[in-house]
Amino acid sequence: MQVILEFDMPEDKDECTAASHGMDYALTCWDMDQKLRSWLKYGHKFESADDALEKCRDHLRQIMDDHGVHLDMIS
Repeated sequence: MQVILEFDMPEDKDECTAASHGMDYALTCWDMDQKLRSWLKYGHKFESADDALEKCRDHLRQIMDDHGVHLDMIS
């Protein structure tokens, strides 16, 4: 089975970008979920809720960078 996606450019640029990087975003979610699971299971050294949120955000952005996706890809 073949699936062919068609986009009207430039109107559908965001949709095209999302479709072509879907696996990268899925892997980003998987990796972040695994990191959160690890922190919950094995502990962490967060000093406060704000510290935890900051570390989560930093880690998410690092994973996204590793997978070559960024939030600004979708305008």
